[in-house]
Amino acid sequence: MSKTKALATTEKGSIVNAGDAARMFGDGTVQLPVDAPLPQITIMRESAQFEMPDGEYKKEFTGHIIHWHNANTYFSAAYGEGEASAPDCFSSDGIRPDGGQFMQAGPCHGCDLNKFKSASDGFGKACKNSIRLYILADGEIIPSLLIAPPSSLAPKDALIRWLVAAPNTAAKAGMGTAYQPIQVKFSLRKKEFSSGMTASVVQLETVRVLTLETDEAKLRQLQKLYQDFMANYLGRVKEDLAAEAAKS
Repeated sequence: MSKTKALATTEKGSIVNAGDAARMFGDGTVQLPVDAPLPQITIMRESAQFEMPDGEYKKEFTGHIIHWHNANTYFSAAYGEGEASAPDCFSSDGIRPDGGQFMQAGPCHGCDLNKFKSASDGFGKACKNSIRLYILADGEIIPSLLIAPPSSLAPKDALIRWLVAAPNTAAKAGMGTAYQPIQVKFSLRKKEFSSGMTASVVQLETVRVLTLETDEAKLRQLQKLYQDFMANYLGRVKEDLAAEAAKS
């Protein structure tokens, strides 16, 4: 007999399953941390694997994107040089700077540091562009952060193409234009650049779109996490960017 079934009794109002147990402490809802960052999924550049929050390494995994946004960070010193752990200029939407010791004036797209060949290697941008993806991996109940680096942001690569196409994918399945109901496979591929550098590039692939008829419980879980994230967590993104150490 399972532990869950062992809880069952014939008394009125008894705990009969895990759902009942969860509802005793808040109707089975999940509370996102407000004063601490979400767990992070890290890209292992050399091995083209993901390091999951629990330390497990995976070549691929599936899940749902709760929210995503662009972000820019600029460090005046190269990684490993100096003592600074916060960017000298940063933007939490990739449009306008939010702060930093040497915060640039005006929109990001007009900044000289946000232009190709401004980096010290003469190829990339001095300002690091990224996309921050907040993902509920299948089997998890707390979303994790995956930072897609500049190497993954080419318009013809899978990440940007998927994000652009997602509203059409959902609409064709009769789920409006929301991308959250789309189950996604996350993987990595090796990419070599003209500079000779290689990187692990984030790949997104649609697995399926959830339906109202068969996936109501999952849709309600995603809805609650999305609402909680937007109301209570999104406001700390600027704080996260300001505190994050430089990572290549």
